[in-house]
Amino acid sequence: MDVERARFLVSPAAAEILDVPPQPEFLSLPLHQRLARLRESFAPEDASALSEQIDLQSRAAERFGPAVHGWRFTREGLEMATHPLVAERRARRFAELALPVADLNCGIGGDLAAFAAHCGRVVGVERDAAPAILAAHNAGCGATVVRGDALRPPVALERTAVMLDPSRRAGPLRRFDPAAFTPPWDACLDVASEAAAGALKGPPGIADAAIPAEAEVEFVQLGRSLREAALYLGRGARPGLRRAVLLPGGDELSNEEPESDGAVTPIGGVLYDPASCVTRAGLVRQLAHRLGASLIDPRLGYLSGASFVESPFADAFAVAEVIPFSVARLKRRLREAGWAPREIRRRAFPVEPDDLRRQIGVVEGEAVTLLCMTVASKRLVVVGRLLKPGR
Repeated sequence: MDVERARFLVSPAAAEILDVPPQPEFLSLPLHQRLARLRESFAPEDASALSEQIDLQSRAAERFGPAVHGWRFTREGLEMATHPLVAERRARRFAELALPVADLNCGIGGDLAAFAAHCGRVVGVERDAAPAILAAHNAGCGATVVRGDALRPPVALERTAVMLDPSRRAGPLRRFDPAAFTPPWDACLDVASEAAAGALKGPPGIADAAIPAEAEVEFVQLGRSLREAALYLGRGARPGLRRAVLLPGGDELSNEEPESDGAVTPIGGVLYDPASCVTRAGLVRQLAHRLGASLIDPRLGYLSGASFVESPFADAFAVAEVIPFSVARLKRRLREAGWAPREIRRRAFPVEPDDLRRQIGVVEGEAVTLLCMTVASKRLVVVGRLLKPGR
């Protein structure tokens, strides 16, 4: 996005269109009809900018809800933006430090807006002019946005809590090598380590080797979506701590909690499927201790117990049957029992759920979940009924 387009998008003229939710019938218009309607009041270039922004705002509302109403976006900025609930958690943590806050590559201001709402003195630093203009709009009067380099920040690091969120995109493509992030991961770590307190946002799948021993790390999940690995250094951080976080409830599980003895048992009456944040944080044994459950294979995330214990960190299933896997055997047993796979899950199993569903075909009957796994080199399918609280 060029600077002139960004300036227009935050202008009072654009606000008359962008600060009011568009009518559904307007959104459904073909692009040429929408542009024609906008060109009745705006120059062609401005009408094009408004039409694109209306689409981006609509997508943002679907992803993030009303918290981002009235924000301005770039396409890349929307893809990179932190969910408001995740950003709010980080901002509340920074607020407890009572330090000035600097978001050193603030983009369009996803985290910056949360810092502005919860922290006292907030500055956003952005290299590119257009995102900086949009970030200032999105964060409002609670933050100042300046142009600058995240690796040469215009703040006194030793007296500041800093946030870095290196870009993992090159156009439409994602980059998975931390050295290819912008700025590079190790360079961001150096800056965060020099600050009074530092936070570094990474992808959930960041390699453990990229997480330094002096960092605290949270694997944050929102609903069923694993959102980020958040590293913390300096003031307020607890070196070596690994935490699973589940939003919107704010539930937490950490490696400071007791863990099970690691004993392996056969599949019992209840099978637990831990949340992604638990398995990614390496906290399956801590969860097993909470649930009074046990491992069914030391390399597998599933847990088993004799009775149901409710936890936000795991879906629980009453085990109806354990079937040694073959497609023919599974199809036959489902039809005999009148079980219809509502959902298929897998861990350490070679067949994709969609492929298995096609192989099974249409089955009518009671809705069940198929949990596919490899236990002690044997491929198994557990037929489970999802257990709800109170059961």
